[in-house]
Amino acid sequence: MVKVQYYLIPLLVLLIMIGLSVNRSVLGHTFSGDESASFLTKAEMIKIESQLAEEQLSNNVTLAKDHAEHLSGHITANDTEEISERNSRLATELNNTLADFSNAFETGTPSQSEITDKVTNITDIIAEVVNARIDEEQLNNVTVKALVINDLLGETLEHYGTALGTTEGEHESEHDENMTSSLHSTDNKNNVSSNIVDNANYQSAQAAILRAIEIFNEIKPDSNTNSTELGDSLNTLKGKIDNKAPFDEIDTIVDEKLTSLLNSIFKLNLIEEGGEHAEAESNT
Repeated sequence: MVKVQYYLIPLLVLLIMIGLSVNRSVLGHTFSGDESASFLTKAEMIKIESQLAEEQLSNNVTLAKDHAEHLSGHITANDTEEISERNSRLATELNNTLADFSNAFETGTPSQSEITDKVTNITDIIAEVVNARIDEEQLNNVTVKALVINDLLGETLEHYGTALGTTEGEHESEHDENMTSSLHSTDNKNNVSSNIVDNANYQSAQAAILRAIEIFNEIKPDSNTNSTELGDSLNTLKGKIDNKAPFDEIDTIVDEKLTSLLNSIFKLNLIEEGGEHAEAESNT
């Protein structure tokens, strides 16, 4: 009897482990590094837009409302479904929290304390969703984080182009294999004005490039000439945006500097100007 129990306990442990593994597979598929980077970028932009709404509330209610309206464009029905695969409660709670934030601006001018509380709620639920939606090894993966930098550059281009009136400004609901490439085809004949026509999108562009720089500083390799050049180029891009440079100057920095350096340092295989595109690998 003792021998039976001796062998039975390890067997039960093994069966439990297999059951947990099978259950996870049933609940949701394994996401690629590129898919994880896309979702992380959306999470970053939700936090950015909610924080900008909070910052602008006391200065310009209209701008604050514009930023609140931007929130709805970052989470799609497909995203909600993928979150629900891992945790249906979080999917519902995220949608309700984002809707609650936007609705606060539809019914009048909310108080600063009310919006501050709602921004805290958004930050908290986003943290929970990210932990449920993305496996830990991808959250800590340098290549995935580098892909987020690339996607944030795409967000920067998109919002800055809209701010200058050079693009239609519709937020991409699905992640492109290389988000920046969709904007590089903009006709440069239109890139002659540095007048800001949409201040909310201008602020979003500024915040997106700033967040890209922050993430790069977290993962940049030490004592690497290309790394130093990439950091300098990111800061140059930020300076150009802060100084309201024409869109073609911004686009050129991304095309001729940033994409190439991201490829060189992090082996992302992103599309480069005049080159062929290979799907980015995250080694996860």
